[in-house]
Amino acid sequence: MASGISGVRPATTATDLAERLRRSFFRVFFRLLIAAITVGEWLVIARTLARSGVALAAAHHVGAVLAIYGVNLFLMRRLGGRPPGPLLAAYTAFAFTSVFAALVIVAAELAWAALRAAAPSGLALAAFVAPVDPVQWRPGFDAVLDATLVGVGGLFLFGYTSGRRALVTTRTTIPIPALPAAFAGFRIVHLSDLHLGAYLGRAELAGHVARVNALDPDLICITGDLVDHAATCAAFFPVLAGLRARHGVVVTLGNHDVAAGADAVTAELRDHTAFTILRNARLDIERNGERLTLVGLDDLGRDWARGVLAHPALPGLTADLPAGRPLVVLTHRPDCFEQAAACGAHLVLAGHTHGGQIGIPTPSGRRVRNFAEIITRYDRGTFGAGSATLVVSNGLGFTGQPIRLFTPREIGCLELRPA
Repeated sequence: MASGISGVRPATTATDLAERLRRSFFRVFFRLLIAAITVGEWLVIARTLARSGVALAAAHHVGAVLAIYGVNLFLMRRLGGRPPGPLLAAYTAFAFTSVFAALVIVAAELAWAALRAAAPSGLALAAFVAPVDPVQWRPGFDAVLDATLVGVGGLFLFGYTSGRRALVTTRTTIPIPALPAAFAGFRIVHLSDLHLGAYLGRAELAGHVARVNALDPDLICITGDLVDHAATCAAFFPVLAGLRARHGVVVTLGNHDVAAGADAVTAELRDHTAFTILRNARLDIERNGERLTLVGLDDLGRDWARGVLAHPALPGLTADLPAGRPLVVLTHRPDCFEQAAACGAHLVLAGHTHGGQIGIPTPSGRRVRNFAEIITRYDRGTFGAGSATLVVSNGLGFTGQPIRLFTPREIGCLELRPA
């Protein structure tokens, strides 16, 4: 039978179905998040009341959850991504922390229920000890749980205060096969996810500009999410324009820039800075007769969570490059790393993930587990594929909440060396 008959639709594949489900999930993600935050808040409040001797009926629980959900939904719409005032900031910090405290409560209560189920008539600690009713352990259990919750609260308080101010300058050597001698020691400073205006003010930005300039870069690359709102550009871009590098500053846009208006952000950059904006474009840097090529990819504006495994513009931008030419790809989202490596990239710079903002160190100390792992395997740090290296920045700004736990903000200093 001939293909392409009018009125006949191709069968839905498993991939298509998975993509539709992902789109549906992320379409309602923030409502689900508000619901989870609401339940978390009430679990913490209800447990605190119960520990204080306050008895609550079922109607109280239902009414409180509905009321808190309504307040949270109103605040989310009212704020619209803008930073709240001091009182609302304290409330949103409590709400966010409550989610994690609630997870501890639920895990503890499930463990307690399992303990009770395993010993319905008493728990024998040893052959020579009389059975003990686990109920007798409940006061101690509650005391340990109280201490754990206080610890969670203290950890998040640290994240909202000292943790959010933590900043590191990471130094990484990037090996590139057959790197021309002219580019040996070439220093690139990488910035990403500034989110100017949202918890990052003009004075702090000026300090970051001075830190970057003190690194004496040959080139500065910014991989997107400069702003959340186009109205922010005029106040902050003149400060950002103070960045200095021998071969200039190159910028690509991120999903927040696209949401703010990619053309408007681009126009503001051109009005207030001398930066080169690469939107599905490339730039050659010449040094002592040798060349290094930069390719900048536009963010495709999908929802925040889904990556782009294959960027449609990348093959065309790299197809006619001479073999062995040092190639650096700038992309906001890191997921197209394997495609970039296949197209001959030696270095890929990306951001988007913020390193998860909240991390949990592993016992080995070699890795920090974080929430960015939910959306991409390239969550933070350095990755390799053949002769290509991917560097994913923790970023300088914040999304959602101004908190950092075991995930300091980052200025990346990269030095090219022959492999």
